[in-house]
Amino acid sequence: MKEVKKEDEIKWPLYTGTGKPRKNGNVPQKFPPPPPWRDFQNKVKRGETYKADEAEINIVNAALYLRRPILITGNPGTGKSSLAYSVANELGLGAVLRWNITSRTTLKDGLYSYDAISRFQATDFNDKTTNKEVNIGDYIRLGPLGTAFCRTATGNPRVLLIDEIDKSDIDLPNDLLHIFEEGEFLIPELFRLRDETLEVNIFSADIDNIDNIDNKVPVTKGTISCDVTVHGGVHHAHKRQSLAKQKLWVLCASKYRT
Repeated sequence: MKEVKKEDEIKWPLYTGTGKPRKNGNVPQKFPPPPPWRDFQNKVKRGETYKADEAEINIVNAALYLRRPILITGNPGTGKSSLAYSVANELGLGAVLRWNITSRTTLKDGLYSYDAISRFQATDFNDKTTNKEVNIGDYIRLGPLGTAFCRTATGNPRVLLIDEIDKSDIDLPNDLLHIFEEGEFLIPELFRLRDETLEVNIFSADIDNIDNIDNKVPVTKGTISCDVTVHGGVHHAHKRQSLAKQKLWVLCASKYRT
């Protein structure tokens, strides 16, 4: 056992509630180290320490085989989000695509964003100076949901975490079911150019893209689609409910049961 030196000892309590400044001799020279989950200097990779029980393991494996999403419910801090990171980390599925939901979130927020103003400014500037054509792909960025639809080099699915889905607008769950059924979505800004430009490279939602060094993915004829047919169905198991979909694997976190 490591011997603790007297000068390294940390006295309890640090804060006494008097509201008065401490005298020089009583001011703490050293604060206690943070717990592992709050140590951002030596941060443990999220999901590495998560311990799934047997029921969770069986449900996750069934969902992976069937390519069906899982809806996880539970109180804050019970490991709902950590399960997604654990699966991605163990199976080498790349960085988790996290989509945080608010009451104002719409389906388009998860699919893609288009910075029309910046493109207009760049076009106007180029017209006046270089006459160089502006690449529309530099102003479109896929959201977490849109990125999950893209094909990966390995052919394996990505893990998409839709967090706080219970806060969403009442229409969002139905909108999600629709796009899962269709298995594809359209980017109108690119679809209009399908006759002029067959393929456009646009930014993905990845911070460190596992497939493209330049963090871009190709889009053909303005459409992004899964390469596996999507089928319908609902499956209930224990306290988790899965919704129908294939190809991309989705994990939704909610504080409430539905």
